This record gives sequence, C-alpha cells and structure tokens, in this order.
Amino acid sequence: MEGLRKDAARNRARIVDAAREVAAQGEPLALNAVARAAEVGVGTVYRHFASVEELEEVLVWDRFEELGEILRTPTGPVLEPALRAHFTLLAADEVFEKVTARATPALPQTAAMRQDLIEELAALLERARSAGEVHRGIDAPTVLLLMCGLAHAVRSARLSPQSAPAQELLQVVLRGLRSAGA
Repeated sequence: MEGLRKDAARNRARIVDAAREVAAQGEPLALNAVARAAEVGVGTVYRHFASVEELEEVLVWDRFEELGEILRTPTGPVLEPALRAHFTLLAADEVFEKVTARATPALPQTAAMRQDLIEELAALLERARSAGEVHRGIDAPTVLLLMCGLAHAVRSARLSPQSAPAQELLQVVLRGLRSAGA
C-alpha cells in the first residue's frame, strides 16, 4: 500500500484477508465481524474503510481486472464466450455482482474500473454488431445489468453457474441478445 506505514499496510492486508474469509463463508461483511476476524479493533477497520461498500469494492478489484482481460481477449465467436465467462464470475462471487450492479460506487478507483469494464463491453458489443451477432439497440450498461440480474437469480436459487438450469437461463438471455440473422 503506497503511502501507508508498514504496520498500517499490514493491518489493511489483514482486514482485506479477513473480509475475504468472512465473505467466502457466506457471512455479511459487517465491519465489526471483519475486525474480529482480522483480530484488530473496529476503529482500525474504519481508518481503512469508511463503509462496508468501500471494503466490498476493494475485495473485488481483481475481479474487474480479470473480467477486463476476458473482454479484451475474444476468441472465435466474439460475444458468447465472453458473456459466459462474465456470467460465471458474477454468479460465483456475490460481492462482485453486488459491486458491479451498484448504481454509484463508493470509491473513485471502483468507478474508474467499472467505467473501463463498460467501455470494454461496449467495444465487444460493437464487434458483435459488426459481425451481425446482436441487436443494434443493445448497449453495454444493459448487458451488464442483465448479467448481474441473471447471476443474482442463479445464486438465489442456489444453483451452480455450471448447472444445467443456470446454463439454460444464460442461453435464454444470449438468444434474446442475438439479432434475427445471427
């Protein structure tokens, strides 16, 4: 952590690691619970993260980078493999889906990462439009919301993203995005 004392950087790393564990166990990311798991005082957590939203966002920055890579590396048919990977990431990580769907990010870095994601998705959609794969009226923010909503529905139904029912739901969304000639 640039600009942090060594002990503060260590505490921040402990907090983030503890938050990952709390989230992985399916528990809510309450700052008090994260402080207990990190074995630091709640004041220490608040010095690093003013809100649960900030902590959630930091936890998924690597997911934004991972998804950006997927969107920038099209292989074969441009759109479908990227959206399948996008859906899988969102469905597998509740915090990532929550942060991605959030109307207004808490941190400027998250806002920038989300905007980059939307721009990458827009470029992917434009390539798919040029190839005649998607409707002209479909835009990146709409697709992002569709993927978040689908991931949320699949997780709420306690389905694995790879399960047959989840894949069928994804296929319905993908069919809906395709242009008539695709």
